[in-house]
Order: sequence, then C-alpha cells, then structure tokens
Amino acid sequence: MQKKKMRKKNAIVHKSPNTVREPLQKETVVCKSKNKTFISTFRLILAAVKEYDIAKKTEGKKEQANDQEIIEANIKAVRLGSEIANDSGFSVGELAEPIKPDYEQIMITGNAAISLGSVAAGLEYYVGYPISPATTILIWMENNLIGKNKFAYQVSSEIEAINAILGAGYAGKKAMTATAGPGIALMSEGLGLAWMAEIPLVVVDVQRGGPATGLPTKSEQSDLFACMHPAHGDVKMPILAPGSVEECFYAGALAVNWAERYQGPVILMTEMSLAERVQNIQKPDLTQVHVEQRQTYQGNNGYNRYSGYELSPMPIPVNPGSYVANGSDHDEMVDTTHLPSRHIQMTERRFNKLGLLDDGTFESIDEGSRIALVPWGGTKGPALAAFNELRNRDVDLSWYYTMYLNPMPAEFLEALKEKDLVIVPELNYMGQFSSVLRTVGVRARSITQYTGLPFKARDLVRRIQEIVGEFVTEGVSI
Repeated sequence: MQKKKMRKKNAIVHKSPNTVREPLQKETVVCKSKNKTFISTFRLILAAVKEYDIAKKTEGKKEQANDQEIIEANIKAVRLGSEIANDSGFSVGELAEPIKPDYEQIMITGNAAISLGSVAAGLEYYVGYPISPATTILIWMENNLIGKNKFAYQVSSEIEAINAILGAGYAGKKAMTATAGPGIALMSEGLGLAWMAEIPLVVVDVQRGGPATGLPTKSEQSDLFACMHPAHGDVKMPILAPGSVEECFYAGALAVNWAERYQGPVILMTEMSLAERVQNIQKPDLTQVHVEQRQTYQGNNGYNRYSGYELSPMPIPVNPGSYVANGSDHDEMVDTTHLPSRHIQMTERRFNKLGLLDDGTFESIDEGSRIALVPWGGTKGPALAAFNELRNRDVDLSWYYTMYLNPMPAEFLEALKEKDLVIVPELNYMGQFSSVLRTVGVRARSITQYTGLPFKARDLVRRIQEIVGEFVTEGVSI
C-alpha cells in the first residue's frame, strides 16, 4: 500500500491509486463492450478544471456516438473523477510566467530540420524509398521541394534511390536521399561508384537497431563503420553526425555544401531519437545559410576530367568537357586502365580531396583534465547532463564534442591525443567511435548500451564515475 503524503499548505493528500481506481472502475465498467473506461488520470487533472460544467461540456455529444452505454459510462467517470479531485483537497496554484527567450523559436523534428537545412543550401533533387525512421524526410520533401527545377519522388527500392541521385549529381543537380541501416547496405555499391567517379550527393542515414530488420522503431548508433566505409576497397566517406535537433538543420545544409565542395558523396548520420523528437529551437535565419556550388568546367572541349592529384572542375553534360563517369579505375581522360601509376594517382586524388572539408568546429569545457568525455550524435544530450552533474560532484573531467566525424577537426583530434583517457558513450555493442579514435592514436574507451533506447543521464553518471575512479586509483592506462 502506498503511504499517504501530506503537505500542510494546500492539504494535498495522495491516496493509494487502488483506493481511488477500483470503486470508479466498478461503477463505470461497460459489460457489453468488455471495456473499462479511462478514469485514473482524472484524479489529478480534473482538479485544475473542477469548476467546469461537466454536463454542459458533454451536451449534444450523445448524438455523435453509436453506443449510448459507453458514452454514459465515460460521462459518469468524468463526474466521479471530478468529485474525487474536489474531495482530495488538491489545488493548482498560479503558474509562473514562462521565461521567454530573446529570439524567435520554431517547433520542429530532427528529420524536418535536416530537410529544411538541405533545402536552404539549395537542394534540387530528392528521391527516396520509405523506411523507418527516415520516411518523414521523404514526406517532407514531397510536400515542400516544389517549384521550378525542383523534384521529389518516391521510388521502389534503395538501389533505385542511390542510382537516381547518382544520375542527378552527374547532371549537375544537388541531390539527396535518406534511408536507414538496411538501405545503407543496399546502397553500398552506388556509394562506391559516387566515390570513384567523384559525383556529389548526400545520403542521410537515420540509424535504428540492427542488423537485418533489427529494431525499426528504436534508436541506435551502430552504423558508423558501415557509413564511413560503405563500399569495398579504399573508401572513407565524409561523415556528419548532429547531436541535437538544432544541429540537424545546420548539418543538413553543410552536407549539401560539403558534397558540392569536394565533389563526392557525403553521409549525414542521425538516429531515431533525434529524427522523431519535437523540440523548440531558435528559428534559423535562412538568409545567413552559406550556399556553395561545385566548381564547373567553363573552357573548351578536350578537357581531362581527372587531371592531377587534387580537385578539378567538373564538366556538366551538354556543356564543354563532357565526360563518362567511369566506375572502373581510370586515367585523366576517364579511359579504363589497370596501370599501377594511375591507380596510385586516382586513389591519392580521392583521399586528398577530403582535405577541403577542413571547416569543422568543436566544443570543449575544462580542457585541463587528463580524462575527457567525448560523445557523438544523439548521445550528446544525456552525456552533457551527466557531465554537468559530475562537475557538481567535483569530478575532474573534460568535455569535448564535434558533429564532424570525418574528417575530424585537427585541433579537436590533437587535444584528444593528449588525454590519458577518452570516455566515449555510444549506443552500440562494438564501441565503434572509440575504435575509430584508437586508429588515430587516441586512448579511447567506450561506455556502450544496446537496448534500443537512449542513455539516461543518471546511468552515465554512475558508469563514468566508476571508470574515472578506476583510472585514478589504480592508474589504469588504456
């Protein structure tokens, strides 16, 4: 039995839920429908509206229903709930005025923010296949990517989607699709072709639990390896992974700009917990969004598309310098070749272009600690809450965060290399981001969770404290 809880000022009495629920259920059960009307929440809710005239609110509703017995039972439940609320002595005082920010806000989901950001950066062509939890991006585009020289369309598979945006990117359009883990698997060959042929496009991966069908409506961060290296051979895709709904907007715009700048595929990684989250954010100023355009060839015919070891202007079909985008390794003129010298040149050229994506930023707090907490993606929110709680407990800990996973900001990476231990909370079994960090010389260790649910800050506080305590007292080196 739950204990009674008293507060003298307003004489609040919280009775055991059963002592309230059971009598109401007995009086309001509709035997014919075998359905108990919903009553328990009225104990508290109706305290705030007990002065309402229940009869007036329900007047005229009977004619709109087919089952008079159910209607009568629900009206009775409303009245009984109101009586219980009156008898309890519970009252709701005056609510304080909300603290209004000094800027305009909008309510938006993560997927809608990505969509809005990409369109702000000039997205012209969107093709997608419905898959949870990415489908709402397709729906948003169908409703909003309209007008002259804009195109949004639903296709019959992820393979069709990647090939469609390959064609659009080759034709000079800013193109994007969105999918989830299963779609990334099906798009792997198309992404390899985009990397090899140097065709700008964006793929959004809204992560869910995997592998296979996995957990279509749950959140996970287990696609990092698949997104960074989606194709066979030497491939390392540019990766952006926003950590908040607001960041989703800017990541959407930046992904389009990155694809244009380095002339290749970009993957924007988000996850279920961000995609469907509705949140108020500062209204983005669309006029301040930087819009980039790819370098295009403006000369005469006879141009070598893949000349040199760095970026070169991209010819657009029907214009001078037109070329065939070859998926086989090729020479500067796009002719297929197996010569070792050409394979070396083109491989180095493709990786050298990543150096153009050097505008990444990062956050840092208390940089002097030997131990750093480094979340990624949607884990940012609970990790930051845990970090702030640990600071209140005088735990010596640094905070670092970036949404630029490849390439990472150089200063960010150098700072992590100086730490004795980097703790990475992430929603996967394998500790994928800490594995990536270890390959570049960072002493990283993961806190993993693979329940399909986001981290809870209190759980992170406990687990981080355990690791920090172990490191400090035993001198553990990772």
